[in-house]
Amino acid sequence: MKIRVPLYVNILTVFALLISAVVAIVVSYGYLRNADTAILSAELLLQRSGSSIVERTQKMFDTAFTTVDTYVSFRDIGVKASIHSHPMSPVFFKFLSQHPDFTSVYIGFDDGDFFLVSSLAERDELKAQLHLPQTALWYTQTIGHMADGRRYEIRKFLDAGFVPVGSDCIPDIAYDPRGRPWFKAALENDIPTLSDIYVFFLSGEPGITVSHRFDSVVSGVVGVDLSLSNLSCFVKRQKVSPSSDIMIFDTEGRIYAYPDTDRLVSSIQLEPHPGMGSEVDCLESPVLTALLEDFQSVGSKTLYSHELIVDGTAYLAHIDPLPTEYGKELFVGVVVPKHFFTGPIAVIGEQTLFVSLIILLLFIPVVYYAAKRISYPLKGLIESAENIKAFRLDIPVNVDSHIIEIRNLSRAMETMRGALKAFGSYIPTPLVEAMVVNDIQPVLGGSRKIMTFFFSDIQDFTAISETLSPELVTESITRYLKVMSQVILENGGTVDKYIGDSIMAFWNAPVEDADHAWHACLSALQCRDVLTAFNADCRERGAPEFLTRMGVHTGDAVVGNIGSSDRMEYTAMGAAVNLASRLEGLNKYLGTGILVSEPTRIIAGDDFCFRFAGKASPKGTSVGLGVFELLGTRSGSQGVYEPFAVSPEVEARLEEWENGVRVFFMREFEKASILFSKYLAEHGADPLVEHYLNLAREYSDWPPSEDWNGEQKFSNK
Repeated sequence: MKIRVPLYVNILTVFALLISAVVAIVVSYGYLRNADTAILSAELLLQRSGSSIVERTQKMFDTAFTTVDTYVSFRDIGVKASIHSHPMSPVFFKFLSQHPDFTSVYIGFDDGDFFLVSSLAERDELKAQLHLPQTALWYTQTIGHMADGRRYEIRKFLDAGFVPVGSDCIPDIAYDPRGRPWFKAALENDIPTLSDIYVFFLSGEPGITVSHRFDSVVSGVVGVDLSLSNLSCFVKRQKVSPSSDIMIFDTEGRIYAYPDTDRLVSSIQLEPHPGMGSEVDCLESPVLTALLEDFQSVGSKTLYSHELIVDGTAYLAHIDPLPTEYGKELFVGVVVPKHFFTGPIAVIGEQTLFVSLIILLLFIPVVYYAAKRISYPLKGLIESAENIKAFRLDIPVNVDSHIIEIRNLSRAMETMRGALKAFGSYIPTPLVEAMVVNDIQPVLGGSRKIMTFFFSDIQDFTAISETLSPELVTESITRYLKVMSQVILENGGTVDKYIGDSIMAFWNAPVEDADHAWHACLSALQCRDVLTAFNADCRERGAPEFLTRMGVHTGDAVVGNIGSSDRMEYTAMGAAVNLASRLEGLNKYLGTGILVSEPTRIIAGDDFCFRFAGKASPKGTSVGLGVFELLGTRSGSQGVYEPFAVSPEVEARLEEWENGVRVFFMREFEKASILFSKYLAEHGADPLVEHYLNLAREYSDWPPSEDWNGEQKFSNK
């Protein structure tokens, strides 16, 4: 009979021995080394930490400099903002979303016009101060002028889905970007320029701006704002230890960043002109004051490492310069109390060295014996765990051991493997894998988040089914659902359910996906392509083709486990889900194949080629929204976009189409009819154009009401 030994006895023994051995080695090494060696190591650590902080700070500044330098080369940078938006808006939104340390991006023109995008995330005090809607997460400001020279301001407030939650228009606005420090600084240089400290007009908080001039029909300056509060929060995250101190300053002793934001802001005394910020003395930190005085006395503007004595306490000090390419001589200074490095060495060495060495010598043979007994079966369990983690569930867990706990663990893992394999037969394996890997617990309830939803439906599937035997219908729809689902899963989507021939899928749950709208649009295009091959195969087999319509929408929904404690379903619920389904149905009336909502188009970005399909209010919705036909990707696209790139001719026709739609929405229906008819005559049949041609003719005879805003209401699915 095999002897079974409890695993905890082995683990406790090995743990105690290993800890004692590690303590003995570490303490012995530290005890035998003298204080000078310890300080040298500390200085090297401080230098590395200083260099690391400089690199992180430089990366943040480089982001701003590279961004404005890139933006000035954009074709749309010199375009004036319309009353609705600016062509650069999606770019600005994406930049601020990805770089929360920056507060605003804007364009100022030589004629005084101005366009700004500002993030309101975690800025509740600013929203309260400016009386902005609490649900607003984005703020846009457009300043323009009319023909008579009078200037106006349009402010819009958008929520997380970029849907307007408020706006106002202010005439005779006095703000002029040409008088701001960032604008003047950019005029004096042909490269990106870092401004002096000044007060931001919008928030009233001190900060700095990186700006760059561009040339266009009306030239101007593009700028990116970095508030001192955000910069200081960034610096606070870089502290070497709780007792250390850090600052970013210039040669005159002006402070650009300090971990205590409140002290920094309260100490700043801005004169009517910029550049007069807080000085080191105003922070009331004797250590930083001594550091600056010593640094200025040395006169070097390169690397600096010294030891300071302040009020009887020794400090290690280090200063690294930031690159001069920013146009200013800025430095990162770090000070750490010397005892932070040397204090623990003496205490630990004196108390534990002798005991640790004795334990180490006595138990080395025991550690070796116990490790050999444990390592072999554990190695087998590790391999089995890796197989289960990688969802290689066909390999059984077969590990035997004299240790009771290891034997029981092996049996439990084999049971788990079988359960997961069976579970995957009822639920898509990627979803099961995501729940296991990401530790998602199957409990009732859900959470609210922004997601992108996908619906597809086969045209006239009921009529097709009536012509086929049940066996052939089942075989055909199974092949169809398989190829469609494979595309969705490969792009990180979750197939929620099959509703007959329809598919409901979503992105950004259960696994987070920052590019969920982008993946959904790419999946729709890939589904369109695989269905082309699928239908070609159907024709060869003599089977009916499945013509599929798709709808994509991005919005808020609650996602989680719905049902009861003994039977639940992981799904999403909310108006956004219903709207995605309605968009799929609108294809039938508009003659389109893939329809996406305006929020999806904005978030997906400019990699895709969309055609405006109008403003629609589908059945079951009370508010209309813009809908767009997804045609493919931009002409000339490379990489993953290349298979779906539209031809240059298709892109060229978009302008002609948009001109006709603009005339239509201006209520010039007869002129719109002529333009749509001309389009069809030149380019051939186009169901969407034919739809608007019929509407234009109908409205020419029976015009809509005066409050008509171009919205089409649909009462059927």
